[in-house]
Amino acid sequence: MTSDGDRRNLITTNRDLRRMRRRTISAIFNHLHGFAAHEEFSDLVQEAKEKYGITRIGVFDVDMLIWDFKNGLPIALLEVKNRHQLQEDNEYAIFDEPQYTFLEDLGNYLGVPVFYVVKTRVKWLVWKVERGLAVRRKLADGRKIVLLPLDKAARYNHGEMVHRFLKRLMER
Repeated sequence: MTSDGDRRNLITTNRDLRRMRRRTISAIFNHLHGFAAHEEFSDLVQEAKEKYGITRIGVFDVDMLIWDFKNGLPIALLEVKNRHQLQEDNEYAIFDEPQYTFLEDLGNYLGVPVFYVVKTRVKWLVWKVERGLAVRRKLADGRKIVLLPLDKAARYNHGEMVHRFLKRLMER
């Protein structure tokens, strides 16, 4: 049961609501501008590659890096995806092959585990990026993809991601 004082603290004024809306809209615009800057920079790199005939360079990002401040070392690299359309009857999840190869090579070079973490409609799927897991394909239009078998993915609900996957990862 709440007292009158408690109820007054729950009441939000129109001014507070407007301020919260402005902050939310500002955060969304900042995020979108971040995407735009990312895309523009990628275009600049592509333009420089083409202008100077450089073919050996690729540009990739890593979504998340879990860092151990005490030891000054990375614990894991994570590529986080959203695949709400994935269904249980699918055999594979499809990803970009150059990115997968980059993450595979980077993890081996750094000696750090790399994971694809995928949020589906009802659960989290996690694959450890390692040689021999991905089925590589070249599409008719020339694009290269990898297929990650769904039966090889670890499946977690929200609590299991916190108490099983992430806890084990961060305790290393």
